[in-house]
Amino acid sequence: MTVKKTQALQDGSAKENVLQRVLQLPVVSSTCETLQRKYSSTKESHPLMASVCEVYERGVQGAGALAMWGMEPVVRRLEPQFTVANNLACRGLDHLEEKIPALQYPVDKLASELKDTISCPLQSAKSTIGSSVDKII
Repeated sequence: MTVKKTQALQDGSAKENVLQRVLQLPVVSSTCETLQRKYSSTKESHPLMASVCEVYERGVQGAGALAMWGMEPVVRRLEPQFTVANNLACRGLDHLEEKIPALQYPVDKLASELKDTISCPLQSAKSTIGSSVDKII
């Protein structure tokens, strides 16, 4: 966690939420955006799929609202425990962000770098195997 985040939390002016922080990570947000685009394009290109998805979406919204209503008393009662768990999770996320810099890059960039990293050794191995086979023959 940066110094500014730490200072803001100590002053009580900001409250961190681990789920919001995870969703703001470039790798997560770019993945969610990509999935949303694919989902929308699938719905647009297939009318039958669009109608099924709309029914499913309404059902999920209703079930979510019902679950929130039913869980509200439990959440209020366990709020101190949730706060402790959230703080621990935020510290763990701070550690992950320090140790895994790839979390700060969009998925497209990670995929292209991974492709480059894998393809060079594979090409080298392929040429080595090819020359060895030629020598054997």
